[in-house]
Amino acid sequence: MKILIGICGIGNGHCIRQNIIINELVHRGHEVRVLTYGNGLKFFQKSNILYYNVFVPMITFKNEKLNMVDFIKRNGKYILKGYFKNKNVFKKLSIDGFIPDVCISDYEPTVARFAYSHNIPLINIDQQSKFLYMNQDEINGYSISEEKKRMNLFFPKFNEKIIISFYKIDNNLLPSNVKLFSPFIRDEIKKYNKKNKKNTVIVYFSKFIDIPIKQDLNNICKIFSKFQNYKFVIYSSEHSNRNYENIIFKKNEKDSFAKDFGEACCAISTAGHTLISEAIFCNIPTFVIPLPTYDQNYCGKFINDNRIGISSELITYNNLNAFLNNINNYIQNINFCDNILKDENSLENIMKEIEKYEINN
Repeated sequence: MKILIGICGIGNGHCIRQNIIINELVHRGHEVRVLTYGNGLKFFQKSNILYYNVFVPMITFKNEKLNMVDFIKRNGKYILKGYFKNKNVFKKLSIDGFIPDVCISDYEPTVARFAYSHNIPLINIDQQSKFLYMNQDEINGYSISEEKKRMNLFFPKFNEKIIISFYKIDNNLLPSNVKLFSPFIRDEIKKYNKKNKKNTVIVYFSKFIDIPIKQDLNNICKIFSKFQNYKFVIYSSEHSNRNYENIIFKKNEKDSFAKDFGEACCAISTAGHTLISEAIFCNIPTFVIPLPTYDQNYCGKFINDNRIGISSELITYNNLNAFLNNINNYIQNINFCDNILKDENSLENIMKEIEKYEINN
């Protein structure tokens, strides 16, 4: 079966999730190609998967409407080039004879346009789709309606949605063609996960588009330096101007990260769904600093509400000290939290959902 997968290139979480699916599909004999951009290009440069660079405009909302000023500011000079870039990618796929049996999107709209134009079944496999079926007020000034509007704009039609979530959603709210599965964990995280953790704190900060966390890294390192009983391993392209005995900077390489992550007693990061999912699997409490999205602020709220870590806009000496002193309590809460979704067979179940399109064709 031929499968075309569009993957959001903001951060690495979407790529990590879809790469697990891709590897399993290739292992089963399917031919897979990828549409992506941004961080996704760097991610798949290191793989054997054929991928294409596509243009996706950055879309924000203001007062429940598309923010045209921001849209033009962010995308204006790229729109025309982006249109022809995507058109050429579609042409290349046709010349290669790669007309997929099914298209999959992880929050990437270009593949949906291809599916619509060629009348190909479209499956959304992502974690953002869950917001379409949840009722929730604003969180820290971020509205769920913006997430719903963006999903409906990108994907007005679909054959099936597969929602990946580490927290439970009322199944009664989901239509018959929408299914909920727990996150599947990459093999290297499973491989290096240790029962006996070290006094190591893994630190990882991503960006939303071009927006980082508010706090300066030098300021954060000064705070870390006061906790000499812990070693802080920071995965970042940025570096502090000072050297501290208990702080190490590393490049983001998956095996190195997985090894340090598996040995860590806790994590400090932006509130990305994938990293939190891996932390829950490894029984690692997280201190999260949400980026300016509803999704990340919801993840932060879930962590605070269920007492499996801390969510805060800033790291201070006092809240970090409180976090480190409560690690054992957070671990216990992770193990006994009724709101966390756990399913060991989620990847296999997703394969069944994808491969039924081969049978139908």
